[in-house]
Amino acid sequence: MTRALATGLLLTTAVALLGCASEPLSEPSPQGAPVGAESPDPGAAATDDYVLTEYPPGPYGFSQGSVIANLEFKGWHDPVAAGYDPANFETVRLSDFYDPSGETTKLILINASAVWCSVCRAEYQHMRNEGIYATYKPKGVQLIGALFEDNNAGPATPQDLTEWGSLPAFSVEFPMVLDPGFKLGRYFTSDSTPLNLLIDARTMTIIDATMGYDPSPTSTYWQFVEAWL
Repeated sequence: MTRALATGLLLTTAVALLGCASEPLSEPSPQGAPVGAESPDPGAAATDDYVLTEYPPGPYGFSQGSVIANLEFKGWHDPVAAGYDPANFETVRLSDFYDPSGETTKLILINASAVWCSVCRAEYQHMRNEGIYATYKPKGVQLIGALFEDNNAGPATPQDLTEWGSLPAFSVEFPMVLDPGFKLGRYFTSDSTPLNLLIDARTMTIIDATMGYDPSPTSTYWQFVEAWL
């Protein structure tokens, strides 16, 4: 499938996507962090085992075709091994998944959800039931789940991430992070939730930002993803 056809598939299915209305918690800074928050150097070298020592240089942007900044969060690279326990939080950076050769990871898909969002819950349950991660991880697609708001539209907490990831209906196995400052807010293209942000792991270029999610059997979203592999 060509990339032109992939784009056509996305446009065809966009009208069918469902989403929950949402608003940012605060105005993010140009680096994608809330105003007043410390913004690390997006291309900084890593200090722990999970982070590669290189990252594409800026300038960084927020729209399709832009290189995404090396955002960092607290969470788990492997939530199952961590027992979904906040005591086992570690730093998770996008540079952890940067793969210039594409040998292991070709695409990164960041899902930004809120606890109160029924569509977000439906997406996670659908991914669990359909074995999405088990199917696409071997093909080179790395999922990352981010939680930004709690059930009352306040900043998501470590307990929220624990409960969200360990729900039997979700049983999340891919990396999970907290985004209480809504760093990912800059990448939303509408006020709908969830956000599915597709990134080329070989260049860290933003391919597409899809708002909402269509779990129906006729959805072609994962065909669109697969076309970029």
